Amino acid sequence: MRSFLKETIENQGFVYFDGGMGTYLQVNGLKPGQLPETFNIDRPEVLKDLAYAYADAGANILNTNTFGANRLKFTGQDGAYSIREIVESAVKITRQARDEYLATHPDRQAFVALDIGPTGKLLAPLGDLDFNEAVSIYKEVVRIGADAGADLVLIETMSDSYEAKAAVLAAKENCDLPVLVTMIFDQKGKLLTGGDVDSAVAMLEGLHVDALGVNCGMGPAQMAPVVRRLAEISS
Repeated sequence: MRSFLKETIENQGFVYFDGGMGTYLQVNGLKPGQLPETFNIDRPEVLKDLAYAYADAGANILNTNTFGANRLKFTGQDGAYSIREIVESAVKITRQARDEYLATHPDRQAFVALDIGPTGKLLAPLGDLDFNEAVSIYKEVVRIGADAGADLVLIETMSDSYEAKAAVLAAKENCDLPVLVTMIFDQKGKLLTGGDVDSAVAMLEGLHVDALGVNCGMGPAQMAPVVRRLAEISS
């Protein structure tokens, strides 16, 4: 996977990820308040069709439907799905779609990213989630996803560098897969918790992530200065 990323970027300039997930699920029946990850078990055919379509559209990397999957939301109690059920099914569905596509397109390459997003809680001292607990939450997802066959870990849409650090440490300490991280900045180039582009890059490069970037939050025009600064200071 690391070789593919390096060689593709050097030769072609771009590696393409897939696109929106939530909007597609809404079109296919996701109800207000319903956790999108429940589709992994209740509507797997929807996610399989989407992953296949993104591969067919040219995506090199297909994200699992696990952005909000963590034990704070999925406890496995009172009839709720467990985090293991959610993550394993997501990786299985995405791998199946990828494999079926590549079976008829042997000239293409596509990989499955274990998609990890924020826990939904602020870390202490701004919030009540302990740092070590955050690492433990992410560790559980990483181990399940890696064992299920993910090719890389994508930690995305992080607005707090402290939480991003917890997720990266969990990934680095519990699998040997490439780790990619994207942060979310406002129009002033600031994270929700006040950090800037320079500090985020310094932290992520210090943790030796395989790639870093920015996503979501603003339109392309508003993101341009942030991307420009990222390119200037990152290796």
